[in-house]
Amino acid sequence: MNTNLRVLYAWLAVLASVSVAGCLCPPCPGAGVAPPAATPAAAAATNAAPAVSAPAASPPAAAGSKLAIWDGDGAGGGAQGWDSCDKKPECKTKLGPDSGSGVGGSTALKFHGEGPGWLGMGWNLFGWYPETAGIDISPYSHLTFQIRVDAKSPDAAPEYLGLSLGTSNKNGKDSADMAIEKYAKAFADGKWHKIEIPISALTKGAGAQFDLTSFWEFRLHTWTGTPKNFNIYIDDITVERQ
Repeated sequence: MNTNLRVLYAWLAVLASVSVAGCLCPPCPGAGVAPPAATPAAAAATNAAPAVSAPAASPPAAAGSKLAIWDGDGAGGGAQGWDSCDKKPECKTKLGPDSGSGVGGSTALKFHGEGPGWLGMGWNLFGWYPETAGIDISPYSHLTFQIRVDAKSPDAAPEYLGLSLGTSNKNGKDSADMAIEKYAKAFADGKWHKIEIPISALTKGAGAQFDLTSFWEFRLHTWTGTPKNFNIYIDDITVERQ
């Protein structure tokens, strides 16, 4: 056998061994080889933008669901408060849990206000620590709570009550101020009233920068030019999906 034939047979042997292991030009037909993941550079070369992961969002709460924020009997057990007035010594305020005065005899939050001028309170759900604490209420549609106003006399009851929510120090922007009488005309009649405020209303106007993901303080205030003397009881602060 001459030299040229020997070389030809050697190449044929190599080709035969490669075809057993796989085809010469991958991917082999029917082999199901997946294409490599596209890189940003490769995507740009093919006029296709690379995929960008969107930030995770809080899923909407199911209709009928609720989250207890504070109820005096377990939820919000680490809360602490402040109270103040602007006409001292003619005015007085005091805030704290009051056993037996809540809905159905439970523990309520009691705010006593006395005197003229501005009278206000805040109930911080985390006791102001840590500074970045907060409750995400964005999946819900309404803030709800029970309120009862007990005045020394009809003339001593507050004529106006404003509510607002505060955010943790990472944001520092309060919600819009809401008038309680908009949601309960006779809020000062000595009876329990369930207040239901659309959360969307809290982010309008002055509350446009309120961060729904870091709610940490519930606030009430009133103002009057004549002396008042009343107790306000708050119970069952929740957020609900209606």
